[in-house]
Amino acid sequence: MDNIDLDLSKQLSTMLEDEGITDEIVMARRITFLMIETGLTMMGKLSNISIEHFFFGSQSEGATTVGLRSDVDMLRRIPCLNIMRGDLKTWKKGMLNCMMLGIKDYPQHFNMQVFRSDRPEPLKSKTTFCNGMLLSHGIECVMFSSEFFRKHSEMFLKPLSNDQSIYTAGPSASFSDDIDIVHALCVSGDIPELQTWLDRPRQGNWPTPKLFEEAKNCAWFLVPVGESSSQERHTEWRLSPNLIERKLMFSLNITQLKCYVLLKQLKRAITREIKHGELTSFHCKTVLFYTLERTQNTPWQECYLAMLLKLCLQTLQTFLKDGVCPHYIIDRVNLFDGKLNSTQRHIVHNEVTVLIDNLQGFVSNLGNATRLSTDQRFISHVCIRSKLAFERIQWFHILILDFHGFINKPIDVVGDQLNTLIDKCKEIINFHNANAFEIQAAREILTTVMSFRGSIQAASAIQSGGSINQDVMDSFKESVKVGDVANQVNILSEILSYGNLASEIKDSSINTHASETFEKALETNGFSSRLKLASVMYCSGNLQSAKFILEYAERQFYRYTMKTLCRCFSYYNRYIDPRKMFENKPNPKTESKIALCIIFLSNEAPCVPPMLLYEMTKTRFSPDYQEKMSMKLELHGEARVDYRVFMYYLQYLTYGGLGIREKQSVVLTKFEDYISTHIDDRILDLHYDHGRNREISHMATALNLLGHCWEMEGDLSKAERKYELSRDSKPNNNPANWHIGRLSPDQYI
Repeated sequence: MDNIDLDLSKQLSTMLEDEGITDEIVMARRITFLMIETGLTMMGKLSNISIEHFFFGSQSEGATTVGLRSDVDMLRRIPCLNIMRGDLKTWKKGMLNCMMLGIKDYPQHFNMQVFRSDRPEPLKSKTTFCNGMLLSHGIECVMFSSEFFRKHSEMFLKPLSNDQSIYTAGPSASFSDDIDIVHALCVSGDIPELQTWLDRPRQGNWPTPKLFEEAKNCAWFLVPVGESSSQERHTEWRLSPNLIERKLMFSLNITQLKCYVLLKQLKRAITREIKHGELTSFHCKTVLFYTLERTQNTPWQECYLAMLLKLCLQTLQTFLKDGVCPHYIIDRVNLFDGKLNSTQRHIVHNEVTVLIDNLQGFVSNLGNATRLSTDQRFISHVCIRSKLAFERIQWFHILILDFHGFINKPIDVVGDQLNTLIDKCKEIINFHNANAFEIQAAREILTTVMSFRGSIQAASAIQSGGSINQDVMDSFKESVKVGDVANQVNILSEILSYGNLASEIKDSSINTHASETFEKALETNGFSSRLKLASVMYCSGNLQSAKFILEYAERQFYRYTMKTLCRCFSYYNRYIDPRKMFENKPNPKTESKIALCIIFLSNEAPCVPPMLLYEMTKTRFSPDYQEKMSMKLELHGEARVDYRVFMYYLQYLTYGGLGIREKQSVVLTKFEDYISTHIDDRILDLHYDHGRNREISHMATALNLLGHCWEMEGDLSKAERKYELSRDSKPNNNPANWHIGRLSPDQYI
C-alpha cells in the first residue's frame, strides 16, 4: 500500500473520530439502544402485553454522526398471529394461524393464507370480512391483509402524538418524523432462505463460523409492505432478517464501521444528480458486506481504511454496471428494483467512477471543517454520551406513562397498579439471573413510578383534607435514591463487568482506555421527583417545606451548568447538537446535570397549582368558565412544563404565600429573564412548529405561567401580552385563548 493511501486513511480516520466514530462512542450508542429495547419489552411484559421491541439501523449500530441526521428505527413484534412455513407442524389451536405462500417473481414477498383456529384447515369465504382484515382470494383461499395490519398499528401510536399526527413511510408509521416504527410478525419454523445463505460459497473468512451459528438462532420478521410494482401489494408481506443484519454490523471492527459511515457520506454526493431515484444506506451496507466477504486475510486496521473504501466503491461500481445489487442474505432479490432505473444507475456509475479515480479530492472537500484538539474532542465525546443518556431517559419516562394508560383511571386503581409494578421491578433487580440491561431498565422504571406513586398518595390526602404522611415522603425519597443508583450503572466498566450481558456486545473488544474514560455522562439525581414534591408541599399548605426544596433545586443550577431538556416525544428531534449541550460548563470533565421537564397526569390534579390545571383540559375554553377551576372538573391528558419554568413559578407562588415580597420580586425577574433570553430564538412562525423552542420546552405553557405571575402583580397589560405570545406559539388547545378573553372579553376568539 502506498503512502498516499496511508495518509488518506489517517485523514479519514481522524475526521470520523472527531465526529464520534470511536470504539467508546460506538459502544455507548449500542448500549443505549439495547438498554431502551430491553426496557420497552420489559414494560410490555409488566403490563401483560407481550410485545417485543428491537432497534435497528445506524443509531443503534453506532454508525452515525450529527451530520448524517440518522433516524431511529424501531421494530415492534406483535404476537397476534402464528405464522407457519411449508407445513402444518407449527399450527396452534386457539390462535389465528397463517401460512406463508411464496409469490412468483418476488422472492422476498409472501401472501398469508388464513387457517382455522379450531383445526388445521384453510379458512374459506367468498366475501371480505372483519373490516378488511381478512380478504377473499378466490373461493378456496382467505388472505390476511398487510394494509389492514399496518393501518391498525397506526392507531396505537396516536396517543404518543400531541396533535394526533402520524408520519408514514413504507411499512413504518410514527408520531415523529425522526422515528420510524414498524409493526411486524415473527416467523416460526424453518427458514429456507437462511440455509441458502449459509451454504453459499465464499472467498474470504467473513462472516465467521461463530456468526453463522448465532444467525441460526435469530428470529425473522414479516413486515407489512408489498412489492412496489405489484398489483396486490395490499395483501403482501416482506420477509426481513433484521436480527442477522444487526449481528453482522455488530461484528465489524472500528475500521470497517468507519468505512460504512464514509459510504453513507459519499452517497449524498454521488446521488445529487439523480431525480426521483434513491441510493440508500441499505445499499451501502450491502456493498460493505459483499466486499468483506470477498476479501481474504486482510486485518483491516486503520491504515487500510482508504483501501477498503476504494474496494467498496469498486463493488458498487460493478453492481451498477450489472444492474443488480443482490440482497446479502435473501437470494434472487435485486435491491435496485424500485430504487434506481437504468438511466439513474448509469448516472451513479459515472459518479462512482470519478470518485474512485479522485478519492483524495473528494475527501479534501468532505473534511473542510477545522479539526478538533485533544481537549475539544474529549468534550465533544462527553457531550455525545450525555445526549445518548438523555435519549434513554426520554424514551423510558414517557413510555412508562403511555404503556399503562394511567391518565383517566381512578386513583385507587392507579395506586394498586403502581404497587404491583413496583413489586415486579424490585423482583427483577434482586433476581440473580437478570442481565445488566434488565436490572438497569427496572431501576429506570422505578425512578418514575415511585415519584408518580408519591403524587397519587399525596393527591388522595389533599382531596380528603388530610396531611402529607410518611408514605408520601418515602415514595419521593425512594424515587430519588433509585434514580441515583440507576445513574451509577452508566459507567461502561460496570456495564461490561456483567457476565450475562447481551450477546450482541458481550464479546466486543474494548480497550482499557475506553473503560476508564466512559464516566457518567449524565445524571438527573431525581430532580423531577424533588420538584414534584415541592408542588405537593405547596398545594398541601406546607409552604416552608416547599421553600426549602425549591431553594435546594435552584442551588443546583449554580453548582452545575444545568441543562433543562424535554423528555416528551413530541419534542424528539435531531437538531440538538451534542457539542453545544454543555458548552458553557465551568469544568467540562465533570458529570453533566440535566433536569427533565415535569409531567403531571390528571390523577395528580390535587398536587398541581390551579393555574397549571388549565393545561390538562385539552379542549377549547369558553368564557363562562369560573376563574378558579374546581378539583372536580373532568380533566383529560397531561400538563407538561419546563423544569426551570416550573421551579420559578412555584418559587413565586411560595414566596408570595409566605409574604416574602423581596424574594418574590427577585424570582419574577429571573423568570422573566429566562423566558425573554430564549424567546427571541424561537422560529418566527411558531405555530408551524407547535411551540417547539430550542432552549425552553413547552414554551406556550411557560408563557401562560409567566402571564399569571404578571396578573398577580396587577400588571394586566404585561399578562395579556404573555398570553398572546403563548397563543401565537400554539393557537389550538391552548388555555391562553380563555385567559385573553377573560382579561379582554372583546378580543376573545
